[in-house]
Amino acid sequence: MTQIKIVGDIWTGKYQPALTGNRIVDTALLTQFCAKLTAWLAQQNIKLSVKIEHEFSLSDSADDDTLYLIDSNIVAAFPKDLLRKVNYLSIKHQNFLHGDPSANYHAVSKRLEVSLKQQQ
Repeated sequence: MTQIKIVGDIWTGKYQPALTGNRIVDTALLTQFCAKLTAWLAQQNIKLSVKIEHEFSLSDSADDDTLYLIDSNIVAAFPKDLLRKVNYLSIKHQNFLHGDPSANYHAVSKRLEVSLKQQQ
């Protein structure tokens, strides 16, 4: 993995889900989520870029170097066969609403571990 992208709302395309319906609030919540996740990764000596992905599209996201953390409501809206092409973890909607990634640290750690082993 070279980066993590956070998908909690989507601004373009046919399907444009939002966390709260207010772009400013949504961006602030996702920014807080990213900052906390970045700080935790740094404590683990993991240097990965963590960014918000507002332009998410499954057809453009088949990148093995990116781990997508996607809102569970968004995951539920996409066909499973298309999701298989993307390296992602489903994140509870409430975790994004609270800007708190702590419930996902273990899953992120495990996914990064698996990715590291595959690269060796």
